[in-house]
Amino acid sequence: MTFIVAVRYFLIVGAAWIYLYSSTPASWKSRQIYEKLPGRDIQVFEIKTSLVSSAIFGVSGALLGVLWELGWARFYLKFDAYGLSYLFLSILLIAVLHEIYFYLTHRLLHEPWAFRRFHAVHHKSLEPSPWASFSFHPVEAVIQAAAIPLIVLIVPVHPVVLIAYLSLMTFSAIINHLGFEILPKGPIGSHMAKWLITGTHHARHHRFYKSNFGLYFTVCDRIFGTEYVAKAASRVTATFAGTPTSSGSSQ
Repeated sequence: MTFIVAVRYFLIVGAAWIYLYSSTPASWKSRQIYEKLPGRDIQVFEIKTSLVSSAIFGVSGALLGVLWELGWARFYLKFDAYGLSYLFLSILLIAVLHEIYFYLTHRLLHEPWAFRRFHAVHHKSLEPSPWASFSFHPVEAVIQAAAIPLIVLIVPVHPVVLIAYLSLMTFSAIINHLGFEILPKGPIGSHMAKWLITGTHHARHHRFYKSNFGLYFTVCDRIFGTEYVAKAASRVTATFAGTPTSSGSSQ
């Protein structure tokens, strides 16, 4: 299971890295979030820590199998057991519960004692590359890995849906640390950015620390007043609504 997690992660990140980092296409230059892309040393660090996290996430996957064998996990095998519409609804339900779990644990990891001991590993990447997506201290990796096993104890889910969700989760993590904004320019992208977390939103968290704690959606940050509000014009065009740079102001 660990091998599968690691291979899937490194294949996806590797493809993104080759396309955007080995030689950035001209069409993506205006979408680059940072003035300079992360250097070799920090990327090597991210890869090393990601290998450890991948092993821990693999154990989490094995734990799901154990929970299934014990009859504790609420897996079901007939696609229509809860109605076909529930297949799609369950993805959203898992995402919402995961969002709440991630937001609360993320806020906890920013308490000074937890940040110094654990979360500082992830924040060593002030301007993360896609390799930072799994770059965690082992304790933080365990915290993140526990989310899905806990959720399947209460939410009925088909294994195919869970595989799809885990794939979406991986893609989302990579997009958030990509170093490039994928949202379309203009009013549509600006509106989407109000509700969805992508590279620009999460880059502000890495730069300014005390804001933007969400996983997929900005809702929790809005509710609890932790969403970053840009105070200065960005180097990048305003269509990205204040893309952070290394010289940006903090909140």
